[in-house]
Amino acid sequence: MGTKNFNSAKDLITFTRASGGTALSKISYGNELITNGTFDTDISGWDTSHSTLSHEFDNGTVKLGYTAYNTWTRQTLSGLVVGNIYEVKFSVTNDTQGGGGGSYAGIYLSNSDYSDIKRHYYTRGAVETYTFDFTATATTSQLRLYKGSNTGSTNFDNVSVKEVLFDQADGALKLWNYSNNQPRIEYDATGAVKGLLIEEARTNYYPTSTDTWTAYGNGTHVKTVDSSVVNPTGAYGSDKITQTNNFGHSYVGYHQSYSTIGTQETYSVYLKSAGHNYVRFRMSNMAGSVNYNFDLSNGSSSLPAIAINSGATGHIEDAGNGWWRCSITYTVTIANPYPSIFLMPSADSYDIAQFQGDGTSGVYMWGHQIETGAFPTSYIPTSGSTATRAADVATLPRSSFGHNNAASTWVVEFTPTFPQIDTNQRILYRNGSGYDFHIWSTSVNSMTAQYMNSASSPNFPITANQTSKIGVVVKHGEYLSVCVDGGSISQNSVLSDTTLHTPAVVGYADVDYNLGGNQLGHIKSIKYYPRRVTNTQLQELTT
Repeated sequence: MGTKNFNSAKDLITFTRASGGTALSKISYGNELITNGTFDTDISGWDTSHSTLSHEFDNGTVKLGYTAYNTWTRQTLSGLVVGNIYEVKFSVTNDTQGGGGGSYAGIYLSNSDYSDIKRHYYTRGAVETYTFDFTATATTSQLRLYKGSNTGSTNFDNVSVKEVLFDQADGALKLWNYSNNQPRIEYDATGAVKGLLIEEARTNYYPTSTDTWTAYGNGTHVKTVDSSVVNPTGAYGSDKITQTNNFGHSYVGYHQSYSTIGTQETYSVYLKSAGHNYVRFRMSNMAGSVNYNFDLSNGSSSLPAIAINSGATGHIEDAGNGWWRCSITYTVTIANPYPSIFLMPSADSYDIAQFQGDGTSGVYMWGHQIETGAFPTSYIPTSGSTATRAADVATLPRSSFGHNNAASTWVVEFTPTFPQIDTNQRILYRNGSGYDFHIWSTSVNSMTAQYMNSASSPNFPITANQTSKIGVVVKHGEYLSVCVDGGSISQNSVLSDTTLHTPAVVGYADVDYNLGGNQLGHIKSIKYYPRRVTNTQLQELTT
């Protein structure tokens, strides 16, 4: 049969997730599918919804100004591949609509079809660029740009539709929002692949994740929206926070009303220096408050020299393009704490009233998240209410590769999630007919391999956020051997059960393998050998 190489999680793994999910990914694009999306000299290639009055050329844009009822301009998209993902971009350069029907861009199957595949609303009266994606359900579809009101007009420009290409060498790093049931291959800020992301379900309780809070305190924070700054998704626009007065005790904050006393929560947000590098997170309304400092110049974080911090932990992660995802984890000690962010004069500042703002320098802020848990998970977008990301479920069908029931070798390269591995987190496991197989955590920051509920390797330490290679050899009815990162071999005998041996092998053949579970992290690679490799080979494979 020879060696089989699968470079994508889609090639071999069966994957489901009953919601969208984000990951820092390499994204590139196919050819442009829109004809004349810039309207440089005319509006050729575009069809109107009602009459020649419905749309018109207007100084390098297409203008929808028909006031008898809502109207749209449209163009057919050809050459789509069913199941592939396409990105739509469009700019609204002027909008004077009043109230009325929907104002959005939509993907439809045909002229006569009034049930959209996907739609994306734009803000009336705002001059902005919008982006959304859709999954092709047919080889041809139609893009429509709607003006929903019976009054006023709307101008569109720079309309584009391109196929989204994942994991290409020339791809740019973006925080991509994957659709339901799409596996997420994630990269770090240097462009190195981290692997298939496997996460538990989480809820973002921050109601509008891209909206920054209200200013409080003695000083004066000013919030502006800077449309020239590229946020982590690759789109333009993020909030900019500056402080205008002299020494001030000012901050931006959000009051929440859903915390449960005694639980652990994590608040996170993406930050980028706008001429200022030092910020403090504080969970206010808790006894003594909970604080953590972050330095956006070098990606460091530290517990400030304050006597009472209630056991807070902080983390900062490079998100690429100058952005850092900063987070603070804390135990709720009082009802309804709220996160606050202060601009600080230095990385080790003590007094929050020390900073003297200049009204210009500050920080960019985007993507707020508050979740129940001891660590931050991937960003969950919200727009007006809470949102939940479902758990990732990945299965490796046994029928997809040449499995050997008598003897086999697994080598898995993975990175566990921070800040610790909880018990019962699994890398690879299979349950069936009593002959189970697990590579999993049995205590914090350690793992073990287990076979048939009868033999387990000694616990071996695993460092959170650090890549490890684990090799496991199973010889049915004889022994279980384990090697981690090229170290010494541990081996336990497997109890031979002659009563269950024959039916177990039959049942074993019918059971698929599952990947991850209970917030694993990233699986970078899986190698399977339908035989027992030698101890020396196992050490070499895991080095």
